[in-house]
Amino acid sequence: MKAIRKVSEIMDNLDRAIVHFLQEDARMPFTEIAKELGVVEGTIRNRVAKLLESETLRLNATIDPHKAGFSSPAFIFVTVKPGSLERVAAQLAKIPEVSYLVATTGDFDLLVEVMCFSSDHLLELIMEQIHQVEDIMQTRTSMILKVFKELLPNLSNMFNE
Repeated sequence: MKAIRKVSEIMDNLDRAIVHFLQEDARMPFTEIAKELGVVEGTIRNRVAKLLESETLRLNATIDPHKAGFSSPAFIFVTVKPGSLERVAAQLAKIPEVSYLVATTGDFDLLVEVMCFSSDHLLELIMEQIHQVEDIMQTRTSMILKVFKELLPNLSNMFNE
């Protein structure tokens, strides 16, 4: 089992400050971030490169699914046969409509977010792809009606060292 490290061991205050600025505006120039933080631009460039390389930081565009034409995004809660979690997750991760996939505690083993264009698309996805994955015992689906917030986590408010 891998050792669990505290966030303070993975990212220092400068890293968290850089991430905070990128969360506010992912297109903010490194020169501007450097000026705000009182360091040289090369420091920002190197820190961001290391955070990206370690996969601590991922830069990507997020969309409001409804505004992008996905009128039927949904969460699918999945229960799997004991001992099959990793294999089932690997199969689900291959499905193009799956945008988020995590193991969970509680009544279900996996939480799967999917982006579908219509309720027919969602039904087809569930019946013809998800239910076809071996060792899925149960699913429960909840449609996403509106996105209120989609930013994880805001580091500027979480750590004071």
